[in-house]
Amino acid sequence: MIAFLVRKNYFQKFFAHSNLSEWHYTNNERYGNYTTVYPLYSKQKNIVMLGNSLTNYANWEELLDRTDVANRGIGGDITEGFLGRLKYIIYVKPKIVFIEGGVNDLSRNISQENIIKNLTSIIDTLQKNDIKPVLTTVTLLAEHYKSRNPVEQNKKIKKLNKQIFKLAKDKNIDLIDLNQFVSNENFCNPEYVVKDGIHFSDKTYVIWKQEVEKVLTKENL
Repeated sequence: MIAFLVRKNYFQKFFAHSNLSEWHYTNNERYGNYTTVYPLYSKQKNIVMLGNSLTNYANWEELLDRTDVANRGIGGDITEGFLGRLKYIIYVKPKIVFIEGGVNDLSRNISQENIIKNLTSIIDTLQKNDIKPVLTTVTLLAEHYKSRNPVEQNKKIKKLNKQIFKLAKDKNIDLIDLNQFVSNENFCNPEYVVKDGIHFSDKTYVIWKQEVEKVLTKENL
Protein backbone atom coordinates (compact mmCIF):
# COMPACT_ATOMS: atom_id res chain seq x y z
CA MET A 1 0.00 0.00 0.00
CA ILE A 2 2.81 2.40 0.90
CA ALA A 3 4.60 1.57 -2.33
CA PHE A 4 1.42 2.28 -4.28
CA LEU A 5 0.99 5.67 -2.62
CA VAL A 6 4.60 6.61 -3.28
CA ARG A 7 4.25 5.59 -6.91
CA LYS A 8 0.96 7.46 -7.21
CA ASN A 9 2.51 10.58 -5.69
CA TYR A 10 5.45 10.34 -8.12
CA PHE A 11 3.23 10.20 -11.17
CA GLN A 12 1.07 13.06 -9.88
CA LYS A 13 4.18 15.22 -9.57
CA PHE A 14 5.45 14.06 -12.97
CA PHE A 15 2.26 14.94 -14.80
CA ALA A 16 1.96 18.21 -12.89
CA HIS A 17 5.35 19.26 -14.24
CA SER A 18 4.46 17.85 -17.66
CA ASN A 19 1.42 20.10 -18.06
CA LEU A 20 2.73 22.05 -21.01
CA SER A 21 0.12 24.79 -20.84
CA GLU A 22 1.19 25.67 -17.26
CA TRP A 23 4.94 25.59 -17.82
CA HIS A 24 6.86 28.53 -16.40
CA TYR A 25 10.40 29.35 -17.41
CA THR A 26 11.59 29.20 -13.79
CA ASN A 27 10.70 25.48 -13.77
CA ASN A 28 13.81 25.06 -15.92
CA GLU A 29 16.60 24.30 -13.44
CA ARG A 30 19.24 25.60 -15.86
CA TYR A 31 17.55 29.00 -15.84
CA GLY A 32 18.28 29.51 -12.15
CA ASN A 33 21.76 28.05 -12.43
CA TYR A 34 22.77 30.57 -15.08
CA THR A 35 20.96 33.68 -13.83
CA THR A 36 22.41 33.22 -10.35
CA VAL A 37 25.89 34.00 -11.67
CA TYR A 38 24.96 36.54 -14.37
CA PRO A 39 25.41 39.50 -11.96
CA LEU A 40 29.09 38.54 -11.70
CA TYR A 41 29.62 39.34 -15.37
CA SER A 42 29.81 43.13 -15.43
CA LYS A 43 32.40 43.67 -18.17
CA GLN A 44 31.03 45.56 -21.15
CA LYS A 45 30.38 43.45 -24.25
CA ASN A 46 29.46 44.86 -27.65
CA ILE A 47 27.62 41.74 -28.75
CA VAL A 48 25.19 39.50 -26.86
CA MET A 49 23.88 36.21 -28.21
CA LEU A 50 20.50 35.67 -26.55
CA GLY A 51 18.76 32.33 -26.95
CA ASN A 52 18.24 28.73 -25.91
CA SER A 53 20.51 25.67 -26.22
CA LEU A 54 21.16 26.36 -29.90
CA THR A 55 22.85 29.59 -28.85
CA ASN A 56 24.33 28.16 -25.67
CA TYR A 57 26.18 25.29 -27.37
CA ALA A 58 28.49 27.60 -29.32
CA ASN A 59 31.60 29.32 -27.99
CA TRP A 60 30.77 32.61 -29.70
CA GLU A 61 33.95 34.44 -28.80
CA GLU A 62 35.99 31.69 -30.40
CA LEU A 63 33.57 31.23 -33.29
CA LEU A 64 33.57 34.94 -34.16
CA ASP A 65 37.24 35.35 -33.18
CA ARG A 66 36.62 38.34 -30.94
CA THR A 67 36.57 39.06 -27.22
CA ASP A 68 33.57 41.37 -27.01
CA VAL A 69 30.85 38.70 -27.20
CA ALA A 70 28.66 37.44 -24.35
CA ASN A 71 26.83 34.12 -24.70
CA ARG A 72 23.46 34.34 -22.97
CA GLY A 73 21.93 31.13 -24.24
CA ILE A 74 20.16 28.85 -21.76
CA GLY A 75 19.08 25.36 -22.75
CA GLY A 76 15.32 24.86 -22.65
CA ASP A 77 14.55 28.55 -22.27
CA ILE A 78 11.46 30.19 -23.76
CA THR A 79 10.86 33.75 -24.94
CA GLU A 80 9.18 34.71 -21.66
CA GLY A 81 12.38 33.59 -19.97
CA PHE A 82 14.36 35.89 -22.27
CA LEU A 83 12.23 38.76 -21.00
CA GLY A 84 12.71 37.66 -17.42
CA ARG A 85 16.50 37.95 -17.71
CA LEU A 86 16.74 40.89 -20.09
CA LYS A 87 18.11 43.08 -17.30
CA TYR A 88 21.27 40.97 -17.33
CA ILE A 89 21.62 41.62 -21.06
CA ILE A 90 21.30 45.37 -20.62
CA TYR A 91 23.72 45.13 -17.67
CA VAL A 92 26.71 44.54 -19.98
CA LYS A 93 25.78 47.53 -22.18
CA PRO A 94 25.87 45.80 -25.59
CA LYS A 95 25.54 47.58 -28.88
CA ILE A 96 23.71 44.70 -30.55
CA VAL A 97 21.77 41.61 -29.42
CA PHE A 98 21.06 38.60 -31.62
CA ILE A 99 17.80 36.96 -30.51
CA GLU A 100 17.20 33.26 -31.23
CA GLY A 101 14.20 31.48 -29.76
CA GLY A 102 10.69 30.15 -30.14
CA VAL A 103 11.16 26.43 -30.75
CA ASN A 104 10.87 25.60 -27.04
CA ASP A 105 7.77 27.79 -26.77
CA LEU A 106 6.09 25.75 -29.49
CA SER A 107 7.06 22.52 -27.74
CA ARG A 108 5.41 23.88 -24.59
CA ASN A 109 2.23 24.72 -26.51
CA ILE A 110 2.75 28.44 -25.93
CA SER A 111 0.65 30.36 -28.43
CA GLN A 112 2.28 32.12 -31.36
CA GLU A 113 0.52 35.27 -30.24
CA ASN A 114 2.37 35.17 -26.92
CA ILE A 115 5.68 34.35 -28.59
CA ILE A 116 5.42 37.38 -30.87
CA LYS A 117 4.26 39.49 -27.94
CA ASN A 118 7.36 38.47 -25.97
CA LEU A 119 9.69 39.11 -28.91
CA THR A 120 8.10 42.51 -29.43
CA SER A 121 8.65 43.43 -25.78
CA ILE A 122 12.28 42.31 -26.02
CA ILE A 123 12.84 44.41 -29.13
CA ASP A 124 11.15 47.48 -27.65
CA THR A 125 13.12 47.22 -24.40
CA LEU A 126 16.43 46.87 -26.19
CA GLN A 127 15.71 49.80 -28.50
CA LYS A 128 14.75 51.99 -25.54
CA ASN A 129 18.23 51.27 -24.21
CA ASP A 130 19.88 52.15 -27.55
CA ILE A 131 20.68 48.51 -28.31
CA LYS A 132 20.17 47.08 -31.79
CA PRO A 133 18.05 43.90 -31.81
CA VAL A 134 18.43 41.25 -34.51
CA LEU A 135 15.81 38.53 -34.90
CA THR A 136 16.40 34.93 -35.99
CA THR A 137 13.79 32.64 -37.50
CA VAL A 138 13.14 29.22 -35.98
CA THR A 139 14.99 26.48 -37.86
CA LEU A 140 12.93 23.55 -39.09
CA LEU A 141 13.32 20.18 -37.39
CA ALA A 142 14.91 17.26 -39.23
CA GLU A 143 12.73 14.39 -40.39
CA HIS A 144 14.39 12.03 -37.88
CA TYR A 145 13.42 14.22 -34.90
CA LYS A 146 11.61 11.90 -32.47
CA SER A 147 10.48 13.91 -29.44
CA ARG A 148 7.40 15.13 -31.29
CA ASN A 149 5.90 14.72 -34.74
CA PRO A 150 8.34 16.73 -36.92
CA VAL A 151 5.74 17.27 -39.65
CA GLU A 152 3.27 18.89 -37.26
CA GLN A 153 5.94 20.84 -35.40
CA ASN A 154 7.38 22.19 -38.63
CA LYS A 155 3.93 23.40 -39.67
CA LYS A 156 3.87 25.43 -36.46
CA ILE A 157 7.42 26.66 -37.06
CA LYS A 158 6.60 27.83 -40.58
CA LYS A 159 3.56 29.70 -39.32
CA LEU A 160 5.58 31.32 -36.54
CA ASN A 161 8.37 32.28 -38.93
CA LYS A 162 5.91 34.23 -41.07
CA GLN A 163 5.11 36.28 -38.00
CA ILE A 164 8.80 36.71 -37.16
CA PHE A 165 9.50 37.96 -40.69
CA LYS A 166 6.60 40.40 -40.34
CA LEU A 167 7.81 41.58 -36.93
CA ALA A 168 11.30 42.26 -38.25
CA LYS A 169 9.84 44.21 -41.16
CA ASP A 170 7.47 46.19 -38.93
CA LYS A 171 10.28 47.06 -36.54
CA ASN A 172 12.73 47.72 -39.39
CA ILE A 173 15.39 45.46 -37.89
CA ASP A 174 17.74 42.84 -39.31
CA LEU A 175 16.75 39.19 -39.42
CA ILE A 176 18.78 36.02 -39.85
CA ASP A 177 17.08 33.09 -41.58
CA LEU A 178 19.15 29.91 -41.48
CA ASN A 179 16.42 27.85 -43.15
CA GLN A 180 17.37 29.17 -46.56
CA PHE A 181 20.75 27.47 -46.16
CA VAL A 182 20.05 24.34 -44.11
CA SER A 183 16.45 23.31 -44.84
CA ASN A 184 14.38 22.11 -47.73
CA GLU A 185 10.69 22.92 -47.99
CA ASN A 186 9.70 20.51 -45.22
CA PHE A 187 12.66 19.62 -42.98
CA CYS A 188 16.13 20.63 -41.90
CA ASN A 189 18.60 18.62 -43.96
CA PRO A 190 20.23 15.89 -41.83
CA GLU A 191 23.82 17.06 -42.30
CA TYR A 192 22.99 20.32 -40.52
CA VAL A 193 21.79 18.73 -37.28
CA VAL A 194 23.09 16.14 -34.84
CA LYS A 195 21.41 12.84 -34.02
CA ASP A 196 18.50 14.34 -32.09
CA GLY A 197 17.25 16.18 -35.19
CA ILE A 198 17.06 19.62 -33.59
CA HIS A 199 20.48 20.75 -32.36
CA PHE A 200 22.94 22.09 -34.88
CA SER A 201 25.97 20.41 -36.40
CA ASP A 202 29.22 22.28 -37.02
CA LYS A 203 28.09 23.08 -40.58
CA THR A 204 25.14 25.10 -39.32
CA TYR A 205 27.26 27.05 -36.84
CA VAL A 206 29.63 28.02 -39.63
CA ILE A 207 26.70 29.41 -41.62
CA TRP A 208 25.23 31.12 -38.56
CA LYS A 209 28.62 32.71 -37.84
CA GLN A 210 28.79 34.05 -41.39
CA GLU A 211 25.30 35.53 -41.17
CA VAL A 212 26.10 37.19 -37.85
CA GLU A 213 29.29 38.65 -39.32
CA LYS A 214 27.32 40.11 -42.24
CA VAL A 215 25.10 42.00 -39.81
CA LEU A 216 28.08 43.15 -37.74
CA THR A 217 29.79 44.46 -40.86
CA LYS A 218 26.63 46.28 -41.89
CA GLU A 219 26.43 47.90 -38.44
CA ASN A 220 30.16 48.72 -38.41
CA LEU A 221 30.74 46.50 -35.42
